[in-house]
Amino acid sequence: MAVLLRAFRAARDTLLGALLPCPACGVRPAGARGCCAPCRRLAVRPGRLGPTLWLGPYAGPLGRAVRALKYRGATRLAGWLATALAREVAAASWHPTVVCAVPLHPARHRERGYDQALLLARGAAAALGVPCRSLLARVRPTRPQARLSRAARMSNVTGAFVAAPVPGAVVLLVDDVLTTGATTAACRDALLAAGALEVRVAVIARSERSSVPVPPARHGPPPSGAHAPKLRGRRAGR
Repeated sequence: MAVLLRAFRAARDTLLGALLPCPACGVRPAGARGCCAPCRRLAVRPGRLGPTLWLGPYAGPLGRAVRALKYRGATRLAGWLATALAREVAAASWHPTVVCAVPLHPARHRERGYDQALLLARGAAAALGVPCRSLLARVRPTRPQARLSRAARMSNVTGAFVAAPVPGAVVLLVDDVLTTGATTAACRDALLAAGALEVRVAVIARSERSSVPVPPARHGPPPSGAHAPKLRGRRAGR
């Protein structure tokens, strides 16, 4: 009964969400993916620098979609965004063996009731056909990063994360927005200290307000049986 109830609620939410205005333009119906087709095409302008890739800038249609996901409970957007992100990971010929998310601060999680980065990581992992694991945890409180300078951001998150043991893993680290890269750098350091062979970063949007310092990728021999990832399910709308 509980399973049927959850399925009914999910179907209801999907139907109602499709009838709402698109969060990116506010004009056309959102549709089944939570964002209208024209906005999906305009939103995705992928970029890549070293071991980091993103779908587009944290502005315009993509910025509005990400803010709807983060702050207005539009979790239906996570499926489209995650599939689009997985498509770019596959196009870059990255071969992760596990996917994990940058963990949301516990207070933010309680406030929102969900972790948007984890939703994105789960969706990307499913599309790539690799497991998603909660590998990272915050070991000390940090201040909100939004209003801090770059130097303060780096200091704020240094040593703030620990990772579960991941010997030899090729990790895809997923987050929603990349600004200075301080948080993802701290997470990457924790994963490498826990034994990861390589850590690459995939985010939905990159802030254009500041340059992103990108650490060099740590390379090694591919894991046994590595192959080009094949996306599962529907292709992302562009």
